[in-house]
Amino acid sequence: MVYTATTRQVYEDEALIIYVDLPLSLLRLVWQQQPTSTQYRQGYRQGIMLALEHKTRFWLTDSRQVLYLHQADQHWMYAKMRPLLKGGKLQRMAIVLQPETLIMTDQQPLREKGINPFQEKRLFPLEFFLDVGSAFVWLQEEK
Repeated sequence: MVYTATTRQVYEDEALIIYVDLPLSLLRLVWQQQPTSTQYRQGYRQGIMLALEHKTRFWLTDSRQVLYLHQADQHWMYAKMRPLLKGGKLQRMAIVLQPETLIMTDQQPLREKGINPFQEKRLFPLEFFLDVGSAFVWLQEEK
């Protein structure tokens, strides 16, 4: 993914960097290293606050540096992110993972009974990808 003159870094700590590109209405959260559970949850909370503040329609998380994620943290994201993003403008969310991490990701909450809980009540689609380019293309596609 190309960073443009309109891409601004809006947050950084030892585990992640968050960028916003307002003309693209894109928030990009990039994990720089394997986060602890606390860092993971704080990072997503920070991303949520920034997505709401900037009214971004698209969210791309680059998790290629995250080699594993505890199921409790995965379920926390599924259960806690939805309500927090409910009042925002988010239309699509893409998460980029390493192949090994994708295999170990518990997608059952997304697939149970054929319903994606992020799409329930007209929220937003959430998809997983192996490369940033494909994720970015999907985010920008017309519905």
